Amino acid sequence: MSQIEIQKGLRRLEFSNEARRKQDDEPEEVLVEFVRRAPLMGNDIVRVPLGRRGPLLRELSGRPMLIRTDVREDGSTEYHYRIRGPIECHQDMGAQP
Repeated sequence: MSQIEIQKGLRRLEFSNEARRKQDDEPEEVLVEFVRRAPLMGNDIVRVPLGRRGPLLRELSGRPMLIRTDVREDGSTEYHYRIRGPIECHQDMGAQP
C-alpha cells in the first residue's frame, strides 16, 4: 500500500455545509474530485492538502473511488476520482510562534 499526495489535477473541492459544524465554524467534511493520467491501485491511499489554518495543517486522506475514465483527443487517458471524508488537522511543527 502506498500513499500518494494529490497536488495537481484537482477538479472539485466542496466543503460540507451541514448545520452541524465545529465550534469555530469549520466544515467537518470535504469532497474532492481529481484527475490523474495513471490509474491508482486498489490499495493506494491519497492525501489531499487543504491548506493551513493558523498553526494547523488540514488535509483529507483515504481511498478514492474511480468515477469515470475519459480518452482525450490526443489518445491519452484521464482517470477521474472522488474522495470524501473528514478534515484531518495536524500541528505544523515548522510553524513560527
